[in-house]
Amino acid sequence: MQATASSGFMYLNAANLWPTFVLDSVAIDIDGALTLTTAGSGYSTAGVVLGGPFQALDGNTPWYRFTLDGDLPDATHVQVFTFTSDSGTTPPFAPSSSVPFPGWQAAPRDTLQGVIFNAPAPNLWIGIVLRGDGSGTPVVRQIRIDYGRDTYLKYLPSMYRADSSSADLLDRLLSLAETALGDLRGEIVGLTRLFDPAAAGYLGYPSWFAWLSGWLAWQLDQNWTEGEAREFLAEAFRLYSMRGTVDGLRRYLKIYGGVNAFISEPALNTTVWSLGANSTLGFTTMLAPGSAAGSILDSTAILDAANLTGPADAFGSDLFDDVANRFCVEINAGELTRPGALAAVRAVLEREKPAHTVYELCIVPARMRVGAQSRIGIDTVIGGPREMQLGSRLDNAVLAANDRECLPVEVTHVH
Repeated sequence: MQATASSGFMYLNAANLWPTFVLDSVAIDIDGALTLTTAGSGYSTAGVVLGGPFQALDGNTPWYRFTLDGDLPDATHVQVFTFTSDSGTTPPFAPSSSVPFPGWQAAPRDTLQGVIFNAPAPNLWIGIVLRGDGSGTPVVRQIRIDYGRDTYLKYLPSMYRADSSSADLLDRLLSLAETALGDLRGEIVGLTRLFDPAAAGYLGYPSWFAWLSGWLAWQLDQNWTEGEAREFLAEAFRLYSMRGTVDGLRRYLKIYGGVNAFISEPALNTTVWSLGANSTLGFTTMLAPGSAAGSILDSTAILDAANLTGPADAFGSDLFDDVANRFCVEINAGELTRPGALAAVRAVLEREKPAHTVYELCIVPARMRVGAQSRIGIDTVIGGPREMQLGSRLDNAVLAANDRECLPVEVTHVH
């Protein structure tokens, strides 16, 4: 395996196959991780792994740091060994010995991340010893090698790099600090993605996505898929500017209830009755809820049934009291398919309607009645014919709905 740049990192487990690795009493499990081999009802107590050579592009590359992605259950241990050289000849390796990697640089036992202290060289080998008491096994899923040693030394004055031996020692010491702070630096670099609905972490509880939703006071719904949740959260800020409007309420009902609602405001189509212009009884004509001039104390005012007008009220305002600040929400019954959809619709209406308004919720069944329920796409649903059955109403079914052959009916005689 060869590096692709003068500095950077490489992963040693490619396609869960661990190429170039030699395994002794170590197996690759179904998930592509290194584990001790099984022995009876338990595991082997020791195993070794040798991988390499891993090569830099050219010249003596400073091999910088190793990072193991793995687990160490109780009574299990892992130790990493490193070796560098100018040639590709395999270094000393004795898998059956108590010292399987003689002359190698040894990292402290159970260290999953550490600095590679070997001299810079074109080739690197990695050795690992896995141990356990037989009841469990350490797990190594991946190994990352950082090379080129791009450390904090570059941020110090040039005097700290004047002497090569001193600079190398300081570089290694700074590598330890960068090892500890590397994850924090990565989080700072990737901070902007945490505020992006399309990139924030979605899994876990509480997830970062849930925190982001909470900052916007955006209520998540368990019926949403991950894609829908990200789409709706990205829309939340714009949707807040539409609160209290018909378009905003329709969108909220679609998001939380999954329905396409038709919202009408009676006051928009209400005018003063005039003979010959709008005088259709039952449609554009209705009884006035009160006198155009309001009620008069000690004269026409009735307790709990009178409207008193003030000097700033327009003449005839009482005529529209029964339709002002009211709206109607119509939903086709066939759209209420989600679990708890009707309850969600009512919750949205109570939460999102303007405080001074009153609404009526109408669930429209799949019927058509000329003059009462005949608006295509609003309160009329065109459905397929239903066969006539004994006892059903003639206006709910048709005869001979399907031209299929009648099957003979088996008659059972009782003696």
